[in-house]
Amino acid sequence: MLFSLIIPVYNTEKYLRDCLESVEAQEFDDFEVILVDDGSTDNSPAMCDAFCEKFNNRPGRKSTAKVIHQKNKGLSGARNSGIREAVGEWLWFVDSDDWITPDALAAIYERMSFAKADLYTFQSIKTDENKGNEEYLYFRVEQEKLRFPDEESLFSYYTERLFCYKDGWETHTRLYRRDIIADNNLRYYETPFNFGEDLVFYTEYLLCAKSVVMLVNYLYFYRQQSSSIMHTLDQKTIIPKLIILLEDIFLEAKRLNRRYVCRNFDKVCLAVFSHHIEFKLDELTDEEIGNEILEGTQNKAIGKYISAASGQLKQAAHDRHKV
Repeated sequence: MLFSLIIPVYNTEKYLRDCLESVEAQEFDDFEVILVDDGSTDNSPAMCDAFCEKFNNRPGRKSTAKVIHQKNKGLSGARNSGIREAVGEWLWFVDSDDWITPDALAAIYERMSFAKADLYTFQSIKTDENKGNEEYLYFRVEQEKLRFPDEESLFSYYTERLFCYKDGWETHTRLYRRDIIADNNLRYYETPFNFGEDLVFYTEYLLCAKSVVMLVNYLYFYRQQSSSIMHTLDQKTIIPKLIILLEDIFLEAKRLNRRYVCRNFDKVCLAVFSHHIEFKLDELTDEEIGNEILEGTQNKAIGKYISAASGQLKQAAHDRHKV
């Protein structure tokens, strides 16, 4: 099996049909669908069962579908369940309230045939809850291949592109090699809140990868709901959550013996915090930001790196008011 589409499902009966129909409409026929019903209390479990029965009985098609019914573990826990069940060479994590274009897998396969890489990424279209107000989200205007022959080149990508959000990090616009995930025991980190899982997983995966191919194709429709975490997040919780996120990345880099990344982790902290200070924390005062950074310097794993970057971060908080 070439592709595994892992689709966590939690109380999305209103949108699930759009997602499942887009999967069924794929022109390419060498993939499995893994639906992870994460303790849904609406009609989603029955919809998943019906889809699998229909999908597996299509004449002349070899692609398959199955559903995992489990107690609620959250988005990361559902994705991790899908990882454990997957047999495809490539994993694609699709959200159950979104949908993909009919040519998505075919377009990716075509690119794979002449541009080998450890990860493939593409572009997406954001819509509102009713599939209106389309917004094309793009990070590139031409096909691009990134190579990371050593830690220094990867680190430059982290600090100069990824953490400055010059490239995206969303899971749903990436295909990951299953063997890299398995060989390095990579998983989505599970916390009581959904914040930054995509960034953490992508960052940690790149610690084990050597190349990325970036397609210009728009293959994914992302439905932005008014109740999403980025709409409801309290700004006063962002820096503490970023500290937890960065701690996880640091500990994984240490586990994987990525010494250059660990030695220079203050620059990672600087890039991540600076982006959020400039673009996400407009409701916080300089003093509030300074106090939260000071609190972060007490973290046992990365406190010294936050401390090393703290002067520049305080200056960034001050400079954001300049026109």
